[in-house]
Amino acid sequence: MGRGSESFQKRQREKNKRERAAAKQARRHGKLDDPFGAEDAPSNGRSEAELYEDFRLLSEKFQSGGIDEETYEQRRTEIFEQLGLELH
Repeated sequence: MGRGSESFQKRQREKNKRERAAAKQARRHGKLDDPFGAEDAPSNGRSEAELYEDFRLLSEKFQSGGIDEETYEQRRTEIFEQLGLELH
């Protein structure tokens, strides 16, 4: 029974990732009037667990060379701010 839950969570994460990517692309092409997309909103309703998962995925992508250090630092700061953590 645990496998179904894991599969659902994975599908949900993938769906969220696709939605964020689509919103980001729409912002880049000027199709959204809102300067803060769902991903960038200060209180976007993401749970603490989802934010930690975002950070884990971000770190993996950075370590594998998928993103540059500047992008990594920027996104990490955003996630930490949403979690209410301070960076030193």
